Amino acid sequence: MRIAVIGTGNVGAALAPAFDRAGHEVTYGVRDPADPKHADAGLAIRSTHDAAEWAELVVLAVNWAQVDVALADCGDIDGKILVDCTNPLAFGPEGISLLLGFDTSGGEIIASKTTAKVVKTLNHVGSPVMVNAHNYSTRPIQFVSGEDERAKQIVAGLLRDIGFEPIDNGGIENARKLEPLAMLWIDQAYKYGMKLTNALTFIGPEH
Repeated sequence: MRIAVIGTGNVGAALAPAFDRAGHEVTYGVRDPADPKHADAGLAIRSTHDAAEWAELVVLAVNWAQVDVALADCGDIDGKILVDCTNPLAFGPEGISLLLGFDTSGGEIIASKTTAKVVKTLNHVGSPVMVNAHNYSTRPIQFVSGEDERAKQIVAGLLRDIGFEPIDNGGIENARKLEPLAMLWIDQAYKYGMKLTNALTFIGPEH
């Protein structure tokens, strides 16, 4: 599959090589491909628009504050799958807090701004887990929310390709549950010292 990863931060830099290792065609999408900071990206670099136009599936791996600009730069992605990895979080002296919640979510807002098939996932563990998901003795879980069942199935397959165990989390409104889960993981990791490689897994009894 042709995959455009929009953003080269921690999440984008973890996911793009993971998809590449799994045998997919991958490019980064960035505002300025000529910027020297992208020289060592290790994969193809295109403008956000060109990357999104080329791709069958677009991964939105930017900070929440950059979402509107990134979507505008993508241009027309009507009917394509858009994987939303973002989290609408605020960082203050007391730690992190949700910018949205209870009656909406970042996933729902993104879905309202585009005609792409939005699937919320890959937002509730950190990039160290994404880099090495295949190395866990039990596959780390990734919940998947979205309105289009076929899009969710395709994304679930991609998650398996990079080492995760996908679990259907219903429609896009259930992003309201996944974004607080991300806040919990971040809070545990950066405030309470949890290992950055910790991930959520389901392990049942042997019998």
